[in-house]
Amino acid sequence: MTKERGGGLIFLAAGIYGLVFSIGLPFGRWNEPGPAVFPVILSVLLCISGAVWVLRGKARGAAEKPASLNEALRRYATAAQIVGLTAVYIVVLEPLGYLLTSILYLFSLFLLVCRYKVWLAAVLALAFGAGSWFFFEKLLTTPLPKGVLPF
Repeated sequence: MTKERGGGLIFLAAGIYGLVFSIGLPFGRWNEPGPAVFPVILSVLLCISGAVWVLRGKARGAAEKPASLNEALRRYATAAQIVGLTAVYIVVLEPLGYLLTSILYLFSLFLLVCRYKVWLAAVLALAFGAGSWFFFEKLLTTPLPKGVLPF
């Protein structure tokens, strides 16, 4: 299976998943759209792009040779790191809180996945983590998990 077909299948699965769960929401009217409009449109676009990638990847995949196990592990190591870090982020979000967890998550991504220097990863993680917290908590007044920090 080519990368394009694999990515297309993931897009297609995410689109179908979103479509199934967003169909039950009210659509509203043309002048007052309901909460289902955006998720349904996004899900349909994901399904279409996923189907296109699967079909396009199938035509190119015929000429490719299968990869060895070592090549496959090296090829998907970065994706596995991202999935693992995201799983840890989800688990510790409530106990540690949004701000601390987001800063640690971004620092890990910048350091391990992007391979930035430690000081640059720390500065970017602090800037993006604190910036996103300020945007959602203060500007949009979205309640975020507080965790161990008082804010």
